[in-house]
Amino acid sequence: MSGSHSDIESLLSEVHDHLDDRVTLATLAQRSGYSPFHFHRSFVETVGETPKQHILRMRLERAAYLLAVTDDGVLRLALSVGFSSHETFTRAFRRHFDMSPTAYRIAARKAQAERLEQNEHFTGDGCHLSAVTLCSLPSTMLLCSRHTGAYAEMRLPPYGPADHLWAQLSEWADSVGAAHERTAWVICLDDPTLTPGPQQRLDACVQLLTTSVPHGPFTVREFAGGWYAATEHVGPHETIIQAYRHVADGIRRSAKLAFGSGPPVQIFRYLDRDPAYHRTEVYFPVVRR
Repeated sequence: MSGSHSDIESLLSEVHDHLDDRVTLATLAQRSGYSPFHFHRSFVETVGETPKQHILRMRLERAAYLLAVTDDGVLRLALSVGFSSHETFTRAFRRHFDMSPTAYRIAARKAQAERLEQNEHFTGDGCHLSAVTLCSLPSTMLLCSRHTGAYAEMRLPPYGPADHLWAQLSEWADSVGAAHERTAWVICLDDPTLTPGPQQRLDACVQLLTTSVPHGPFTVREFAGGWYAATEHVGPHETIIQAYRHVADGIRRSAKLAFGSGPPVQIFRYLDRDPAYHRTEVYFPVVRR
């Protein structure tokens, strides 16, 4: 099935953005243009799960994240990620996480409170983290390449000797005359505390300066922009996870901000020969309380 990998990734992006929609193998196959048999086989080869397993896992992981960061009632939350009832959701959640949604929320809030107390004045271990601030990111167009694999293994500096993500994006954009900035973006689509390492997804992106881009092997996506909580991380990439935790803790401490929808964004602003001086910004979408 030539080109099926990119077709499936594009289709999955739509599904992930609308987890409350009713999705079946037949509807997915129809939207992909393939028979249910061939779509199912290609999906398993590409994703490593059946469509049913994948969508159920996405819904449960999204629900777990929402339980941890919002005060939405369990029924409302269940409906928002595509379950038809409180009972159906609770049974599926308990099978996946070995605890009820309510117990999960209590455990998550307890762990968060302990983290906030322990890290009240934290500014980085082996790196430096700036204070968490509120800022607005403008909308823009991105050229993106999907990568699946453990975030912890993503140690490649952009445009370095071992880089196979951002360099390919820039090379292809140059080959088709698509004006772009070489600044490297990362959009992490999964919570690494919930999603198994081999199934963690990220988009490596560069910012396009044009909307006229021919069809090719990479995805062109509009970044909507909006309000974000942010920190600047100065130090080696191995410590970047601290920046994500730092921003999340900053949002939890805030009386005015709450977690917004959408994934966090990471932008490499400066790469030095000495990794101790790499500068990277990490942003989490937020809404005002």
